[in-house]
Amino acid sequence: MRSDMVELLGRLRASREPEILELIAAAALDGSAETAAWPDVVEPYRWFLARLGDGVKLTGAGYLPPALVVEAMEHLGWAADWFGKANREDIARPVAELRETARQLGLVRVNRGELRVTAAGRRLSSDPVALWQHIAARLPLGRGDVEREAGLLWLLAVAAGRPHADRLVARGMWVLGWADGRTGAPLEAHQAFAVYRDTWVVLERMGILGRRWSASPRPPAQAAIDLARTALLAEQRPTAARATTSVAAFELEVGLRDVDPRVWRRIAVPAAISLRDLHGVLQTAMGWDDAHLYLFAIGGADYGDVEDMDELGDVHAKLADLVVPGDTFRYDYDFGDGWEHDVRVLRATTTDRAHCLEGGGACPPEDCGGPHGYARLLDVLADPAHPEHDELSEWIGRPLDPRAFDAATVDVALGTARRRGRR
Repeated sequence: MRSDMVELLGRLRASREPEILELIAAAALDGSAETAAWPDVVEPYRWFLARLGDGVKLTGAGYLPPALVVEAMEHLGWAADWFGKANREDIARPVAELRETARQLGLVRVNRGELRVTAAGRRLSSDPVALWQHIAARLPLGRGDVEREAGLLWLLAVAAGRPHADRLVARGMWVLGWADGRTGAPLEAHQAFAVYRDTWVVLERMGILGRRWSASPRPPAQAAIDLARTALLAEQRPTAARATTSVAAFELEVGLRDVDPRVWRRIAVPAAISLRDLHGVLQTAMGWDDAHLYLFAIGGADYGDVEDMDELGDVHAKLADLVVPGDTFRYDYDFGDGWEHDVRVLRATTTDRAHCLEGGGACPPEDCGGPHGYARLLDVLADPAHPEHDELSEWIGRPLDPRAFDAATVDVALGTARRRGRR
């Protein structure tokens, strides 16, 4: 069983709450029963990967071409149950969800204005069983601890055959130490759903969940139960650890290379944060959209979710096992544009969640061509007489002050959900 699920089950069992213990028992994760693969249910993702082929040019606003949106809605049988014309990605939510979850699953990525299939996506598009296993291994989706633990709780409820589990997930989140970031109260059922929604979308797009808003909810299909159990029982690769002194948190300074004016942030993060979660923190702190692949280069080793690169370390590795105060490492984002960040571990500190302490400089827009493209973009925007000024201003869609930054706003974004004291 995956290590994070073992740890989560231990915390849930320690609560000794009958409802939670009953849920764990019903999920039957003791390994005695085999889980089956259901290759037919991954058809929406398989078709989407095959349809993208060598890549599809996105519109100026970054959406799929309208003709492809219509084709997807009709081919996948979603048009009959959808309202409206459904000829644009921004108003055809099923297609938008399919694309976004395919990206989070490492199957597609945006590169220079095109949506392209990753190396893993190409390999899996002709092997539905392997695609099923890949999807299960990537669940739950989410950038941080809160999304992952909510997703694990929901998968646990699906494995137990529960039809609608929002209330159960909300209760489980409280047991695990999560609370509303503003009030400190337990999460409401709808808040719990919002946290694990990306994971729910994957099974919803496969068509293996009962109608969410039905007055008489049905339990999830057997395919959903088996997918949830496969995800929860998946093995994780061991992480090579480095012995360090015990610290509660690190203060980091992150600077974007080759950009003027300088873009930098000073943040505090728990020392036990995983590299995957640190990626999410850096995306929020810097201002990126998490639309591309990433890589950490730490101590001579590379860590990342990059399917066409071999010998990568596990992104579940904890920062405290890899660095000590005084170390530096590199964080790369979007291999097409080539954004490189220098990260310095300034000192040990204390915090129970990520904080943005200070910083400067606005994050460059996604897909603007890297540092050189960004410099050219700023020159064009500063010159109303430039022949491309109007076009690029429309592409940006908002005022762009390269020096603007508000640490308080970023800190609020980092603290949407917070941990309360363990009970």
